Amino acid sequence: MFLTMACGIVNSLVGGSAGTTNSLWADVPAFPGAGKANLDLPLAMKLVVQAAFQGKLEFIAYTTAKTPADIQAFYTPVLMKANGWSTDSGGCTTGSGSGSSSGSSSSGGDGTLCFFGKKDGSKEYGLAIIAAQEDKTKPTQIFYVRIDITSTPTPKP
Repeated sequence: MFLTMACGIVNSLVGGSAGTTNSLWADVPAFPGAGKANLDLPLAMKLVVQAAFQGKLEFIAYTTAKTPADIQAFYTPVLMKANGWSTDSGGCTTGSGSGSSSGSSSSGGDGTLCFFGKKDGSKEYGLAIIAAQEDKTKPTQIFYVRIDITSTPTPKP
């Protein structure tokens, strides 16, 4: 019961609805063939992204039959630069889950994590594209997370 209450409190602090925007932002290319989904950003993912960028978080979710590796191949630094985004980390990285002890190809999880940044006038934004596929028989979930990381001036005493 305490864990459920604590998750509810943390969700209210970092945003707890299934998507906080109705459409993908105009400067973020949509993954071909992906459809909008009514998914909530997992709590652990919210905390990691919030800690990485320290700003106001907005997100939207999509699903696709493609793999996280396909998503990584699409979101190249060249494509994102053409849309005004830059990256110091090379764009995306892909990881794989441990799978199951039975060796089934439908077990384990795969994922892709992409980080990009953008300065637009006096505003600065971070963009995380997170793709996860828990099971090869299920669609890949794509979370687009945009964070306003514009620094606010510190008042002088």
